[in-house]
Amino acid sequence: MKEGEKQSKGVASGMVALVFLVLGFQLAVFVIKVVERPERRVEPGMTATTDATVTTVITDTTVASEAAGGVRRSDLFSGASRTPERRSERNVKPERRSERSYESFPFDPNTVSLADLQRLGLTLRQAETIDHYRSKGGRFRTKDDFRKMYVVTDSLFARLEPFIKIPKVELNAADSAALVSLRGIGPYYARKILDYRERLGGFLNKAQLLEIEGLDEERLAGFADEVEINTSRCRRLDLWHASDSALARHPYLGEKGARSIARYKKLYDTTRWTLADLERERVFPKENIEKLKKYIEIQ
Repeated sequence: MKEGEKQSKGVASGMVALVFLVLGFQLAVFVIKVVERPERRVEPGMTATTDATVTTVITDTTVASEAAGGVRRSDLFSGASRTPERRSERNVKPERRSERSYESFPFDPNTVSLADLQRLGLTLRQAETIDHYRSKGGRFRTKDDFRKMYVVTDSLFARLEPFIKIPKVELNAADSAALVSLRGIGPYYARKILDYRERLGGFLNKAQLLEIEGLDEERLAGFADEVEINTSRCRRLDLWHASDSALARHPYLGEKGARSIARYKKLYDTTRWTLADLERERVFPKENIEKLKKYIEIQ
């Protein structure tokens, strides 16, 4: 009996020793794996439970990050950001806005090119907006018209205002297209202005436009600042050599004045053709004598 008990105790001791041996072996293997495995840094918010869990987090975060902003997998545990916003704050230097150079020179906003608008300091889009406005028939009649463009900032206008040169329409040389560009003048009044200018021989002052039927002071005030007059372009009327029809067409003579001149030609030769004689003989219509003095020529 005693011998049997001894055997039982021996077997139990052996089993215990075997269990401890196996546990010690597994512990040794675990320690070796832990020592040899590279250290992994886990960012706040990530749970490092098992290798499978960490791998899943790495894979999912890397794919999402690379799709959003190109974050490398190695960045996840090196302190790099996992979102484009944080990445731009920490790893990307802010873009340095290049200073655009510009020039200042005289220009007409109605004809200046896209390239010159950009030289003046406008962006390509701003220049194209102005060009589109012109292509649709828009016209800058005054400097203030240019200022009203929404792409022209107050600071830009303040710098360019002294260089804006909008040529005025010269009434004695303008064609129909130039006259139509004036505020309040359409094709109808453009034709009437051209016809009256031809009959006069040219305009001497803006007030003569009011002599055109239908063109009143209000309409004239709308474009008066847009026009100028070069009196040297005026054509003088040669009373002695002009035909009766040409004399009758002049607004300040008319048919009555033309007949008076025709009679005077029959009575007196050129020695009596002085301005004083013509006035004394009342050859000119009394109401237009002063106006005619500026147009007639006596040879």
